Parts: sequence; structure tokens; C-alpha cells
Amino acid sequence: MFCELTTLSIKAGAVKQALARLESLVTGPRLLGCWHTVLGNEPRIFILNRGEPSSDNEGMRQKAVANLGLFELGDLASTICVDTYATLPCLPDIKTGAFGAFYEIRTYELQPAKALELAHKGWADVIDVRLGFAPITTVMHSVDGLIPRLVHIYPYRDLAQRQQIRDAAIATGFWPPKGGADRNQVMRTEIAVPASFSPLR
Repeated sequence: MFCELTTLSIKAGAVKQALARLESLVTGPRLLGCWHTVLGNEPRIFILNRGEPSSDNEGMRQKAVANLGLFELGDLASTICVDTYATLPCLPDIKTGAFGAFYEIRTYELQPAKALELAHKGWADVIDVRLGFAPITTVMHSVDGLIPRLVHIYPYRDLAQRQQIRDAAIATGFWPPKGGADRNQVMRTEIAVPASFSPLR
């Protein structure tokens, strides 16, 4: 499954205003989820869409030049980044619905040499163990932009449940996937909450 993840770094104090303007811009059949951070280095908004059947580079170029679509939020954002990802084959396609009040969004920058291949194998070996404790929204790897990256998205009822699930999974001895520390170069964790219009909530 291909997905498009848009990340907007929002100016301080402007998240509520940005979300109000975003709703009409992103709501539609492609939208899977929209979250804004409550823990992290800076206010950010994530928008997860189903991948386009084909890219429309000229359409995107015209929107960028004319300040249309997501670019209309340029006055509220310091950066807007749009990347394409593919979900790991060991995971099912993303399903929308009510899964948690908090979502953990983890981003890993991997070493280029074989790290992605090893990550695929590592996840396939332990995915059943982790899914035995709680659902996973997705784990996906970049296919453009900075390559390779992994993005994990996990839903939780609250932050106490997050810690309980992590502790229980680690106690099995199978989690986390083997070799991650050797292939990961950068890791960033952010805690976000769903926007009122997010299909994943």
C-alpha cells in the first residue's frame, strides 16, 4: 500500500488556526489520518493520505506557484514536506476507525546499505508478537525524499497504556525487532492527537 505523508511545521500558537483551515483542504476519500503533536520539538501537523494512482507533478507545480492547496497554509507554517511511503508487506493495509486518543509517530533514518532489507526481515519475524498486544496503524518506508526512512504510527488509549504495552512486548524477548540499533542513524518520537476530522482517531 502506498501512502503520502505530509508534515507541516507550524508556527507557535497557530495549530488551532491551521487545523481549521486544513479541514476543507484535506477531507476526502484519500484521507486516512490527521494529527497534531502535543509532545515533540516543535508544533507539527501530520496528514496521511492514500497514495495517488499516478503522480500529477504539473498539478503540484501549479499549486505551489499559485499558493493553492496545502500551500495556502504557508503563512502559518515554517516548512511543508510531502513524501511517499510504502507500507511493510508483513502488515495489513491501513484501516480507519477509532483506535486511540494518542498516536505515537516514530521516524527513523536508516543507513543506506541493506538497512531497509534487514528492517523488513526484522519486522516480519516479530510482527505477530507485537500485534498480540495492540494494533499498529502502520509501519512504512520512504520511496522518495530522504531514503531510507521508516515511519511507525501506533495508537494508544493514553500514555500509560503506551508504557504498559512497550514493557510487555519487551519482556517477551522478541521485541523490538533485532538489529534496529545497528541500522538506525536518527530516531525521532512525537506524540500526537487526532484532529476532529481525522478518520483515524
